[in-house]
Amino acid sequence: MGDMLIRGIDEELKRSLEEHARRNRRSLSEEAIVQIRSGLAHELASNRRAGDVLRALVRDNFFTDEELAAINASRKEADREPPDFS
Repeated sequence: MGDMLIRGIDEELKRSLEEHARRNRRSLSEEAIVQIRSGLAHELASNRRAGDVLRALVRDNFFTDEELAAINASRKEADREPPDFS
């Protein structure tokens, strides 16, 4: 595992990180790693569209080529009605 030196951290951020580390019973380094991972995971999740997430879950295994073509065509329709799930 590699090491990293972070410079230029303001005192308020450092105190906040130290307090989080104390509350979570972690070292300052462990807490920094947890916070960095959490921030990166949040950023990645917020950049993904719901359709992309669903498609990754079901993949193309559940759709025929015709169904995929119909889905792609419907995306280009203007002012389409919402689906009726009743």
